[in-house]
Amino acid sequence: MLIRRVISMLILWAAMPVQSEPAPVLEVVTTEYPPFEYLENGTLRGQDVATVRAVVERMGYAPRFRILPWARAELMVRNGTADLLFSLTASPQRERYYLFTDPISTARDVFYARKDTDLSWSEFDDLANLRLGISASYSYDPAFMDWLAQDQAEVRTMRQEQPDLAGLRMVALDRMDLFICEQTACNYLIRTYQKQYPELSEVTAIPGTVGEERHFRAAFSRQRPDAEQLRSDFNRVLNQLGLPDSD
Repeated sequence: MLIRRVISMLILWAAMPVQSEPAPVLEVVTTEYPPFEYLENGTLRGQDVATVRAVVERMGYAPRFRILPWARAELMVRNGTADLLFSLTASPQRERYYLFTDPISTARDVFYARKDTDLSWSEFDDLANLRLGISASYSYDPAFMDWLAQDQAEVRTMRQEQPDLAGLRMVALDRMDLFICEQTACNYLIRTYQKQYPELSEVTAIPGTVGEERHFRAAFSRQRPDAEQLRSDFNRVLNQLGLPDSD
């Protein structure tokens, strides 16, 4: 009788559904940078959001996204209180704190000016003595930054919550001659905010790319002991999904 009872219990136990362990959480931080990542009616959207979410979930993690001011997001990943940051370009300075993934999208920096000006350029010295705006939170082409260090232009750094929008408006209101911006992002801002700020209709990109087309990436905190493995898994899944090619 005892043997039968034990066998019955084993059969019942084997038939019970297996309770799977919940996926481990990956703390992911970013800032609003439409159309790459932005909030719409309280929901995080954007092309890079979709890419990061798909990859992280396929890796077996549950991404917990937070939208923060960029400086705070960077600080959290640098000190290890967050695991993954996006979207950003790689630089030697940033490599000290992050392990960068393969590209998740591309970035092309251009200058914006008023439509009624005849500004043009082919080399940085053509910009001498102009009023030039940059964003404090963006990593630009190293050659451009070296030129800025020569103090040949009157540089104004945008530190507002939406620095690109502020820079575009400054150009529109003739308070700056040029503002450098990632083209996809600033074209989106002009379309989105033109009704609220009609002066933006007077602003357009001028020909010429500042540096080469670059890549936006995600970046894992070097504070995580398994950061190398996480990056390797991210890149493997990214390539499997047929998302942006690695460089």
